[in-house]
Amino acid sequence: AHLYTGLVDGKPADTFPFPITAVDLERGRERFNIYCAPCHDQAGTGNGLVVQRGFKVPPSYHIARLREAPPGYFFDVMTRGFGQMSDYSAQIKPEDRWRIAAYVRALQLSQNAKMEDVPEPLRAALHQ
Repeated sequence: AHLYTGLVDGKPADTFPFPITAVDLERGRERFNIYCAPCHDQAGTGNGLVVQRGFKVPPSYHIARLREAPPGYFFDVMTRGFGQMSDYSAQIKPEDRWRIAAYVRALQLSQNAKMEDVPEPLRAALHQ
């Protein structure tokens, strides 16, 4: 049920139904850029090409509410749609919806990272 519904005990899952690897994140990035970026843009800020042509602006993935949302929430929105967004259950298989949710998490981290998130040996390079 976790894999296909995004729910655990009737609530959006806090976990992924399978281990997320670098290959999964790459697949999630590819699927995100195909299906999500036209509205959400490649950084997830909500300023995609469709929006630039007059469609309603979706929320940025970087707002607190969505940074705190569990991955099952993103899976559910892709599965059932939300607001102006239609569902993508026919276009995106469940495993790829999870991979996109993982990629959204990576985008969120990339735009909201703190210095302590960077491994110690790499921190010095950021100050150059």
